[in-house]
Amino acid sequence: MVINTNVEAQRTADNLMASQRSLQRSLSRLSSGSKIINASDDAAGLAVSSRLESQLRRMESVRNNLGNAMSLTQTQDGFIKNIDHALTRMSELAMLAQDSTKQSDDLALYNEEFQQLMDYVLATRDKDFNGVKLFDGTVLNVTIDPEGNTFPVGGIDLKASVFESALKKQTWELSSEAWQLSKSGYVLNQDTYQLDGTAYKLNSDLWFNGTTWATTQPVDGNGDPDGTYTKYDAGTFIQTTADQPTGGSTISVNPPAANVLKLSAGHYTTANLGDPNVGNGLFSSTTYNGDGTVNAEKQFTLRSSGSFVAGEPYGAGDFNYNNRTPVAAGHIVNVDPTATYASAAAEDASATKYFQGATIESQEDLSAFATDSGGVRISTFQGAKSALTVIQAALDQLHIERASLGAIQQRIEFTSQQMIASQQNLSEAKSRITDVDMAAETTEYAKQQILVQSGTQMLREANRLPQTALELLR
Repeated sequence: MVINTNVEAQRTADNLMASQRSLQRSLSRLSSGSKIINASDDAAGLAVSSRLESQLRRMESVRNNLGNAMSLTQTQDGFIKNIDHALTRMSELAMLAQDSTKQSDDLALYNEEFQQLMDYVLATRDKDFNGVKLFDGTVLNVTIDPEGNTFPVGGIDLKASVFESALKKQTWELSSEAWQLSKSGYVLNQDTYQLDGTAYKLNSDLWFNGTTWATTQPVDGNGDPDGTYTKYDAGTFIQTTADQPTGGSTISVNPPAANVLKLSAGHYTTANLGDPNVGNGLFSSTTYNGDGTVNAEKQFTLRSSGSFVAGEPYGAGDFNYNNRTPVAAGHIVNVDPTATYASAAAEDASATKYFQGATIESQEDLSAFATDSGGVRISTFQGAKSALTVIQAALDQLHIERASLGAIQQRIEFTSQQMIASQQNLSEAKSRITDVDMAAETTEYAKQQILVQSGTQMLREANRLPQTALELLR
């Protein structure tokens, strides 16, 4: 029996500390749900679970990549489906244009729709997905496993020769200068004369003696034609000093309004005002001074056949619909529309100029001033026949591309499903290593809790053992 060294108390304290550590470890596991709190808990299990966690995180990234690849291919398929519809309609139009009962105007309407569809396909093949070109033939490598292995996606080239042959726009090599209009207007079908001052077109024969107009032949006192009157034939044009002081006319009085058509400055006529028999010598062609200013004698501006006029010339003078053809902005003409005319409304100063030898795209028939450089169009029987051949070839290739795209989507789908299965299996394996068994751990916790309580009670009893030595001193 000793006092200084209470061995039993020390042993009991050690047991209590061990139970306390076990209780704390059990509490940590129950609160975190993990069996491995510190590396010392399971060094080998920690290493394995860390590798599995890293692999699982990479798998999740692979699944994201596969999802993006699927989205890209679905976007491609959506565009290709519409391109398929467009090319199919183009083949229909090419077949319809081979009907010998169709007139050239019918073929032109077919060709207009054909070209619009072609423009749609040409614009669509430049589309992208998040900045990645969809149809330029680029092959994208998509990861399929955590080790970084890949398989190719994409590779659809809508600019391949088979598609280029079917989608070639009509081009022309210019043999002279040409201009592309920036605004709509009219192309004149014949030489036209635009007045720069007021004039009168006579609807009937008139006579003038210097002061008075007569609508019938005046006679003198003997019943003979009055020689003081000058005859002006129906259909001719006159000007008067009342309207044109500097026009060179000797007529000072305007003719009777009921017998004439009054034409103001800017009005059009198809009568040749340069012909003295039409204008009675009172009109002269446009002339310019040496410094570029307009000569005061100018009475009209000649607009030759084929020239461009911006604005509506119909109704101005004796001009009618048969004398001009409407043209829309973007049309190409070989008469300078930027020329300085008497009326600024007749100009197109913003027209785009092309020089001789340039190659330009246009569905217009520019054969009058350009050489055909080729293109797909159905405005002729032979052109429709050739177009059908190249469109059919493009459709065949497009169907192959779409089938290949479907196969890629199937592989992406199966690979994604495999990733899901692998993730589940690896998660289960990691769980067996790291996740705590709550049932077993709660039992362990109860056990350690009891041991701590028991150890505490026993330590108290062990600390009382030396007190028995006092009994010997009594």
